Amino acid sequence: MNSNQDKNQAAFYRLKGELDSRFPPGHFVAFDNGEIAVDASSFDELTGALAALGKDRPDVLVIQAGVHYPDEVFILL
Repeated sequence: MNSNQDKNQAAFYRLKGELDSRFPPGHFVAFDNGEIAVDASSFDELTGALAALGKDRPDVLVIQAGVHYPDEVFILL
């Protein structure tokens, strides 16, 4: 992982409990450089806002409020 991804993951885990109270279920939130950069009600709106800010890179972390993301995922091949 690169530094930005690490910062974004850390910010997500730090704010995880707060996100559901700040944003309605299904609301999209993007983290960049360890901070919430943009939030929007749809993925298209979010990606447009990220592009307008020049933050449409693959290392921006996008989550949806109200969705449970497991800490680990095992992929069987």
